[in-house]
Amino acid sequence: MKQQNAFKLLAAFMIVIMIVVPVAYVITSPRSDTTQRTNEQETQGDKYDPYLWRINEPFNSISDALNMTPYGTVTANYMDTESMTPQMIQLARQTKIDLIDYPIISWMDSIYKSNTTKVYYSHLKDGKNESFLLLSTMSPERNNFEYIISPYTHGNHYLLIRQDQGLGGLYNIMGAPVIFAPPQIAIDTLDIISSLNKTTTAYDQYDGLLSRVEPAPYQTIDSGAGFADQFYMGIRDINGDYERTTAYLNINSSTSEKLMQLEASSTQRGFAQYNITQDGNYTVVRILGPDLFRVLSEEIS
Repeated sequence: MKQQNAFKLLAAFMIVIMIVVPVAYVITSPRSDTTQRTNEQETQGDKYDPYLWRINEPFNSISDALNMTPYGTVTANYMDTESMTPQMIQLARQTKIDLIDYPIISWMDSIYKSNTTKVYYSHLKDGKNESFLLLSTMSPERNNFEYIISPYTHGNHYLLIRQDQGLGGLYNIMGAPVIFAPPQIAIDTLDIISSLNKTTTAYDQYDGLLSRVEPAPYQTIDSGAGFADQFYMGIRDINGDYERTTAYLNINSSTSEKLMQLEASSTQRGFAQYNITQDGNYTVVRILGPDLFRVLSEEIS
């Protein structure tokens, strides 16, 4: 899995953008009082301006998130703490950004001064160019951070240029979900959301894989796992038991053989269910058990 590398990429982007991106922007607004309101936010620390919150899109699974993501996703993670059991929430909150050694949900809480309820992270790559996209929801909704409004207008949406230390130059676009990304990725994501026509997105890369699994409060995909062309993992609670679903596109033979061996001994190891199904080039493995940590630690390759 490339999750640590993806988090390193996020931290590296913050450092580069903080140094390189100019912070002198001209503020324009479709409303006459926008400049006054922005100045008031900078001086008074206004916590919530509903006029800025314009996005309203489905955000209940990794599929929903990928449908808002530009094409080129290498890895992605989705967590919905509102749908998790206490044990799952504890694990989700331990997921760290490697380079700064800080749990991602706690970090999101800090940059918005609110409680993160859903978060999605995507590592994108186009040739030699790499970038990232973060989508999230929070409770309560706040835009309590330093920003100026970009002169770039995009329909009814406002592009907020972060001015706080370490995040300067990155873009926020407020709503459900909130967009947080380098400028071009933020604009590309907004283009997808705003388009009235069918747009190619990251979901098109993984639709075959995701059409064979169910939504879950924790989901991850990876196209660089090594043991398959594409890999998926999802974890959810089913009536007090934990189900882990893994799915593979073009799984290699050694991994396939290993999974079949694990299936044969699954009952002795405490699993109530261990099913492997084949559908063309796709392999789907579902395991079920009462112990979350045992379900999580079961081998995937």
